[in-house]
Amino acid sequence: MTISVILTESTADISKKINVFLSKELNKKIKINRGRAGREFKNIIRGWLDQSIEVQSLLSQGTPASLNSLFGLPPGSANSAIESIINAIADSIEIKVTNISVNLTGELVFNFQEKTFANLLALPQGHQITELGADLHWLDWLLTKGDTTVVKGFFYDPSNKGRSGGGTMKIGGAFRVPPEFSGSIENNFITRAFQGKDREITNVLNKILV
Repeated sequence: MTISVILTESTADISKKINVFLSKELNKKIKINRGRAGREFKNIIRGWLDQSIEVQSLLSQGTPASLNSLFGLPPGSANSAIESIINAIADSIEIKVTNISVNLTGELVFNFQEKTFANLLALPQGHQITELGADLHWLDWLLTKGDTTVVKGFFYDPSNKGRSGGGTMKIGGAFRVPPEFSGSIENNFITRAFQGKDREITNVLNKILV
């Protein structure tokens, strides 16, 4: 038996209809998957930050020379601060995808964490009020001040005393964030958490089209 098929449309017309169908299907998938990809990003970002040495040091309550002790954070305050910081970063994630055209072209833009860090520096949890009523903006010190002196006339003395149970400030000398933890706007514990993560980011973005 011989079967013959006669095409009544040109190859260009058939190709165009296929592209129209594919573009519609892809746009449907994008609408469904974009929210899921955003939620997955939030989860992996939490993991990246939780693993950073700065976050671990902030959570080290009562440990001499930890960031928790250096900043004099009272029990429980570091947990609240880290939670707020991570949530602020996660909430800053923005995934923009233009509709796929009939030519099967589109654009995907992934944004996270504004460069000024204004959303984080505005968090009240990034401040610590001293016993003398002074406002100690420790998160600003950690994110932007680098190795510069942030307190003149006082130095950190490790012990089992103080608000954090890991040391106190005493008169004399100067205080700065230790170089192993310090950061600037261009290079801090948040930007470092994203370094080398291109493959993981690409894998999540690819799921938008799957």
